[in-house]
Amino acid sequence: MNIFIHDWKDSYTEVDFPMNTIKSQRYLPAQLTHPRVQRGYLPNGTAGTRRTLELMVNLIREGARDFYVRQAAIDILLNSAVPAKAYLEEIETLFRWVQRNIRYTKDPYRSELLTSALRILQLRIGDCDDMTVLLGAMLESIGHPVRIVVAGYRRDKPELFSHVYLEVYYQGRCIPLDPTMSYPMGWEAPWAIRAMMPIHNYNIVVPTFKGCCSHLKEK
Repeated sequence: MNIFIHDWKDSYTEVDFPMNTIKSQRYLPAQLTHPRVQRGYLPNGTAGTRRTLELMVNLIREGARDFYVRQAAIDILLNSAVPAKAYLEEIETLFRWVQRNIRYTKDPYRSELLTSALRILQLRIGDCDDMTVLLGAMLESIGHPVRIVVAGYRRDKPELFSHVYLEVYYQGRCIPLDPTMSYPMGWEAPWAIRAMMPIHNYNIVVPTFKGCCSHLKEK
């Protein structure tokens, strides 16, 4: 399968908002320009799934360090009047924003398109991996660690994964976040076969409970 990584590396423009709105400076990226596109080829099976997840991990890490992505997350919280240190409300607010504001749109035919968090914020469209990248980057940018979950729905082919979403770590447990669905925070398909990919070199250690994921292993 062909894979395309859709990125954007433009400069930022400093702007001042009126004092009667948000009382701070804001930095806006330049207008959309021709993207930087990296092309490659994905192997079939588990190896291809793992390679896709590795690329998504890199995009989440980069997005979490992007000033505009962090600023977008902060502005969503400010506009929603989320109190300081209301961490669960922060998570739910960002989840709902992605769920309601990013239109689900499939990738080009027979291709896997991965997009940077910054670009997704501008385009406001994407599929499950794009929403995972954006939500993961925004959550990590304000201090909430996440991990990627891949899911399959065929018991006869447990290595066949067709969906991806997040889990966020909060007070000793992992909360599923699937913004492609209309369900609230915490929902995930109970019949799915799941595997997990950490974002960082360390693992999030949580007590065993229904819904926790296994590591995705090479076969």
